[in-house]
Amino acid sequence: MAKIPLEDFTTEILVGILQKNKEILNEFVNQVLKIDGASFKIGSQKKYTLPDDVNCIIDIVIENDSLICFLENKVNSGEGERQLERYSRVLIGLKTEAPKNSYLRYCTKYNDPKEITDIDFNQFRWSDVYKFLECHQENELIGEFLEFLEEYNMGSVKRFQTHDLLTMNNINSTIAKMDECLDIVKPKLVERFGKTSSNNDRIKRLYSHEQYAIWTTTGVIGAGDSDVLVGFYLNDEEGNSEPGLLVRLFIDERNSEYKHVKEETSKFFEGQDAFDFYDDEDGEYACWYEKSLSDFLSSENQLEEICKWFNEKIDKIYALQDLTSLTWNKA
Repeated sequence: MAKIPLEDFTTEILVGILQKNKEILNEFVNQVLKIDGASFKIGSQKKYTLPDDVNCIIDIVIENDSLICFLENKVNSGEGERQLERYSRVLIGLKTEAPKNSYLRYCTKYNDPKEITDIDFNQFRWSDVYKFLECHQENELIGEFLEFLEEYNMGSVKRFQTHDLLTMNNINSTIAKMDECLDIVKPKLVERFGKTSSNNDRIKRLYSHEQYAIWTTTGVIGAGDSDVLVGFYLNDEEGNSEPGLLVRLFIDERNSEYKHVKEETSKFFEGQDAFDFYDDEDGEYACWYEKSLSDFLSSENQLEEICKWFNEKIDKIYALQDLTSLTWNKA
């Protein structure tokens, strides 16, 4: 069974809070979203069709008689494939059907600057949501949500602490260890699936997805976006802050083999330990193996055991070609 991603869970809590108090909802729209007005209604996970493109599942939709706003939330991931561009197209299409002002907003955990020019666009961070809700923390549910945001480092930026200094002292050593592992398994990934991302992309992904990884860049199956990723994660899909290993197959809905991959992988991996999948209604599917890094701490041959695990899981995903009707693109 698929896990509930942290950003989906966080979104639903926020929507629940705002639905229960219309005054707070109005203030949120005015102060955080920077949109004037009142008497707003809010909903989540609303589906809109987009002709000749991937359908859109909007995290949060806020509207009243005179306007509509789409709000996309991100926590430990970056923007999906042309996600904001597609949402903008939907809003422009809606504006031609009804005379409502349209707004697009983007909320992230980290700084992720975007340029959207064809619609009223603004972006902010979860820390801004935290600061806004602090003014209403006498509400028990809001108080608990603030604690939740703090637990997952989505609250306001606080002072440096001793553990921050220790992290800074050890960061280069930690990255060097992860680099050594990835450099060892990279030839196996290239042999099986083709060209991979650059070394500089590892740091970029650490910032945008809380993963330090390498991934294929040429499309591993069908026509359209797909890749195999190998690396380390800092937080899992549920937001648990326990670092681990990850080998993941990803495919976009517009890929010619999208439905085929979903069917074959769900049958093949059913019941296997340390395997999970994520089926994003907005048009992405991923299945992966994961293992906690702490499982290797007692090993006398950590590097060898970690690399062995990576290589075994790369081979397991590659073996789908022989055990199912899937066919990988030539490496």
